[in-house]
Formats: sequence, structure tokens, C-alpha cells
Amino acid sequence: MGCIFSTEAVDDGGPLEIPVQAGEIYVWVPGFREPKQIDLTERLKGTVSAGLAARLQSLRSQIIAVINSGRNSSVMKIRPRRKSLDGNPGEPDLEKALNDYLPTLLGLVTGGEKFSLAVEFPWTNVVDENKETALGSGYYELLSVLHLLGMMAIQEANLCLTPRPTADGFNPKASEGMCFALHPVFAFGRYISASLSWNSVSDDNMRNAIEILLKAASYFECAIKAALPNTPDDIKAKLPADLTETMLRSLELQALGQAMELQLGFAIGNVKASLAVKRRLACENVEVWDEAVQKLATVPLAEALRDKQVLFVKWKLAEAKAAAYYFHGLILDEGYEDNTHAEALSCLKAAHAYLKESQKARTEFGNMEPLTKIPPLWGPMKYLAQRIPRETLSKGRIYRDNYSKEKMPGTTPKLPEFPIALEADPFHLPPVDPAWKKERGFESKPSLTADIPSFLARKNSAQTRPPVSDLRRAGAMAPPLIVSDMVQAR
Repeated sequence: MGCIFSTEAVDDGGPLEIPVQAGEIYVWVPGFREPKQIDLTERLKGTVSAGLAARLQSLRSQIIAVINSGRNSSVMKIRPRRKSLDGNPGEPDLEKALNDYLPTLLGLVTGGEKFSLAVEFPWTNVVDENKETALGSGYYELLSVLHLLGMMAIQEANLCLTPRPTADGFNPKASEGMCFALHPVFAFGRYISASLSWNSVSDDNMRNAIEILLKAASYFECAIKAALPNTPDDIKAKLPADLTETMLRSLELQALGQAMELQLGFAIGNVKASLAVKRRLACENVEVWDEAVQKLATVPLAEALRDKQVLFVKWKLAEAKAAAYYFHGLILDEGYEDNTHAEALSCLKAAHAYLKESQKARTEFGNMEPLTKIPPLWGPMKYLAQRIPRETLSKGRIYRDNYSKEKMPGTTPKLPEFPIALEADPFHLPPVDPAWKKERGFESKPSLTADIPSFLARKNSAQTRPPVSDLRRAGAMAPPLIVSDMVQAR
């Protein structure tokens, strides 16, 4: 699985042929998956026109070319391509190459994949190049592209959150930040190595990172809701662990959890943010990371790799619980009900215990194979690591002096539950390339659901109700009709 690995760069920007060194990790990202080269023009001969087969071949080869160029360069951009002053395009843009490929690829899944049965699309995990999976399914190719788009969005967030010095060497006032685990193929080489000594990033970059993390979550959600439900069962049974529903959901939750952590950091730094707001953000974060732990525990990954990734998610869950119990305890301490101060102290003690658990998990995570540097405290936890022990000790003294008659609860009070407020805007798949309409046998039929393109609609969708959206993402319900409204409706 992926982690921050950076290579020392020579003056011309190319990596040296030396062993990869482990860098600091703030989020554990699974290994990137990349496509392997195949001859689509030959394999699609007689199935689609020569021109369309050549277009598919060209677009897929462009993705591979961009990935290969990233190996031979210290920097690979995934943001929108910028042109230089002389009008020439800038660095290769993998995100653009993937998005250019999608409209033509989507035609392969029209009409029950009859166009792609003759083609096995090979992909491999760059961390384990011997683990190659080749399946004859356009849906498998679509899932792989959406997965890579999500991973690249996480990498873009890393670029926003990796601290960097200004041109004059002056470091302006900034907030604590984080950077993401990357594989060397997709790392930013010299930039990462040169910037690890800086441990702060601007607020604007952190806001941008939140938006990009939500973008990553939208890619994974699209794979879960649009591609997986229509993937044939025999293909589902052969999918690699990276593309299973539980793994995609876990990745979506991790992206949301990281975004919530950044939000909590903003709330802690805002004097106008109330304790109730901070508690809600922390409690929502607990719910997200708790589900991520449950999902990831069932992913059929190799034991050694899964254990390290599970430990990362459990570490983040412990941090979220420490924050939630801390703010919940402070709010309870302001109450006047019976035993409220005892319950507040119980919450603060729980926060202290989870803080210690998170610090232990953080150390174990760094020492677990493959070995990585132990991440430093940053953002909300840097603040809470100081406040939680202090408040627990202070409230303990106040309790003994003034509220010793209150009975301590037998169990730690339950955290309040809130619907998840943070959500990602859905990623809509593009329309099918118009070139497919000229192909013999191409089927174009209207979609039966507003949010699923026609080529992704289930065959039996006419006999079944549309899928119910995740209620945690739903907005407020419409008010009930009154009698006069019902009469008018008739």
C-alpha cells in the first residue's frame, strides 16, 4: 500500500537510482493502480469501427504516457493544464487524460457490455507490480478510471497541504497542515523532500484541500452508485480488493474524515465558533471514522498491508473520539442537572484515554512494516494534546473540592449523534462520445432515473423502484400537508 516515499532528486529533476526513503505520513493512501498497455485496435477488430478502436487506443495510451512521464520527472501535475508564455502546453495532466478517456470508454458498457467482452483490460497496483488483474469488462475499466481519479484528487490535496516557503524565504502567518501518503511514482520528488522541514500551510490552501477531498469522495461514490451496481456478478467476484465496494466506501469515508478534521481545525482557531459547533464537528468525525474502520476490516487485503492501513484508520478514530469527548465534557460541565459535573469529568477522562490511545497508535503505525516516519502532531490534535490533560486535571480538582457528592457514572456518557453535514457534490459521468451513435448495434435508450445515465441503468429498473439515497445526505423533509393544501391539490 502507498505511503510517503520520496527520492532524492538530482539537479536536472530526475530521481537518483537509490533505495526509496520513507517520509512523513499524515494519511495512509492505498497504492495507485495503473493501466498496462494493450492493442485495442487489434482486439476490437470486427467489433467496432477502425476509427473508434483507434480513438480508444490513443486515449488509453495517453494515460499510460502521462504516468510514464511522471516516473521520469520530479513533478507531475494533475491540476488543469496551464500553457507557458510561448503558448506550449505545460506538464502532462493525468486528470485531463482520464477525463478525456471517459466519454469514449462509456460507450463500451452500452447494451450489456457486448462491445468489450473480447477485450481484457489489464491494470496493476504500482506497489505490487506482480499483482496484475485483467478482466474483460468495460465496467472494470470504468471502476479503475474512477478509482485513479479519486486517488489523484487526494494527491492534489496533498499538494495544497504540503507546506512551502515563499519566494523571499519569509514564512507568513499560517495554520498547521498535513500532507498525504504517496507512492514514488506519483510523488512530487524534490518538492516533498525540500518542504518537509516546513510544518505550516496557509488557510487558503487548507480550504482548497477540503474542496479537493470532497472531490475525491465524489469519485469513489460515483464508482459505488453508478458503476458497481451494474457490473456483472462474475466480474464482481474477480475484482481486486482495491475496487470492492467496501474498499471504495472506506476511501470515500477517509476523504470525508480528513476534510472534517480540517474543518474542526478551523473551528478551534475561530473565537466565534461555539463549543456546540466544535462538539458537533468532532462527533460527526467519530461517526465517519468508525464506519471506515468497520468497512476496512472486511476488505480482503494482504494481511501485512491491511493491518497497517487499519491501524491508521483506528488511530484517526481515536483522535476523533478524544476531540468529541473533550468538547462534550466541556459542554456538560456548564450544565446544572444532577451529576452533570461527574459526567463531564468522566468524558474528560475518556478524552484523555483516547488521546493516549491515539498517540500509541501513531507510534505503532510508524513502526509497523513497511516502516515509516512517525507523524508529528498537527492541527486540532496539536491543540488538544495540550488542552485535554490540562482540563482533565483542572476539572478533577474542582470536582473533588465542590462536587464530590455527585456520583460518577458507571460507564462513560454516550456521545450525541448528529447527521453528517459535510457532503460531496455528486460526480456526474459525461455523455457518451457521439462517435458511438454511428456504430452498428449501439443502443440508445432514455434513462429511467434522473441521476443515472441511460447506459448505466439496470435492465430491470422498470420493475423496481429507484434506489433510495443515503439518508444522511438528504436535506430537510418537506412539511406535512395541511387540510387546505390537500383540498387544493385535488
